[in-house]
Amino acid sequence: MTKKTAKIIDGKKIADKILWELKGKIARLNRPPGLAVILVGDDPASRLYVNNKKKAADKIGVKFCEYLCGNKFYSNITEKKILEMIEFLNHDSEIDAIIVQLPLPQKFNTEKIINQIKNEKDVDAFKNKKAELIQDKTIISPPLVQAVDEALKSTGQNLKAKKAVIVAKNPIFSRPMKKNLEIKDVQVEIIKPNKKMAAKTKMADILIVIVGQKNLIKKTMVKPGAIVVDIGTNLMAKNKWVGDVDSKVREIASWLTPVPGGIGPLTVAMLLKNTYQLAKNNSLKI
Repeated sequence: MTKKTAKIIDGKKIADKILWELKGKIARLNRPPGLAVILVGDDPASRLYVNNKKKAADKIGVKFCEYLCGNKFYSNITEKKILEMIEFLNHDSEIDAIIVQLPLPQKFNTEKIINQIKNEKDVDAFKNKKAELIQDKTIISPPLVQAVDEALKSTGQNLKAKKAVIVAKNPIFSRPMKKNLEIKDVQVEIIKPNKKMAAKTKMADILIVIVGQKNLIKKTMVKPGAIVVDIGTNLMAKNKWVGDVDSKVREIASWLTPVPGGIGPLTVAMLLKNTYQLAKNNSLKI
């Protein structure tokens, strides 16, 4: 008897369609949108994210500026210098959007650095109190929130009154995601990864995992028929990437985002969508 396997949510296919539409819109702007990315440290997953953003930006006509710090390019970067760099970019008329790639090394104050970004250039929407209201196209929301939203939408499932569990360590990602799901009448609980979390995850109709720990979620921890959104990215041997969800989960879930090729490409597409929106907003002010 053939084992039942989850349907795969093809994030790359959805993202490619979004990027194609964006390319046409960008071509009609007065100038290319400008995106500045600050990468501090040498985290492999962060390097991957930045490289993927650069490739996608180049494809659709976004001016991409990299600032690589805390490694061989600027090994002794200080928090003060990072703040000064952001302030410089805040006043650069050709830069519409600024990202500080997370996570930052522990010695830096993440909140202080993020808060240095001018509201009008906060492409990650970390400072936007209305960020969860993605139904309003004039307000940008965190790219990751939009990516998860698109992935769930692609399943065609009615999410109303469903139970969602978000397994996460960092509230900067989980809180806006929770608010967005609650707007859709989804019951949401955020939990931190621990030995007793299976009792919670097994009750979830929608399970979202963003921890950065390979194979954290096992088949026995998932409710049959659940939609599982794996946001984790972990580097293995031979440059292979895996998520936070064990591959055997596909034997019990109804839908699953793959790693790579799931939420990653969607997040990049939504980031560039935000960049376009900020550039459009700036052009209206001229």
